[in-house]
Amino acid sequence: MIIPLNMAEPVLIARGKDAAHALGFAPHGAGRNFTRTEHRRRMGTITPEAQLAAEIQGLDIRFYGGEVDSSELPSSYKRADAVVAQIGEYGLAEIEDYIDPFGCIMAGNMPYRGQKRRPRAA
Repeated sequence: MIIPLNMAEPVLIARGKDAAHALGFAPHGAGRNFTRTEHRRRMGTITPEAQLAAEIQGLDIRFYGGEVDSSELPSSYKRADAVVAQIGEYGLAEIEDYIDPFGCIMAGNMPYRGQKRRPRAA
């Protein structure tokens, strides 16, 4: 299975153990350290652009919505080493390999955010 983490850390390639206690373990990512609102609050006065630059040295990170979404920064998610440790602690999978990131395209704050979306035409 492929387990993406935050945009600045490796993607995990893992083999599930099919352990009964794992309940079909299939993570979709690292999981958040805080809610989106709490992460923004903890950033204080630093701008999302400055925080992004501090967290992603050497990576090509783009936001589809055109602006940096601070709630998607690497610091809003668990660190890879913590996720790997939890996977091992609970015997959920075996980490087979890591894929180092070169870049990432995030949805980010979309233009319609805060507005009601119209239903798609059939």
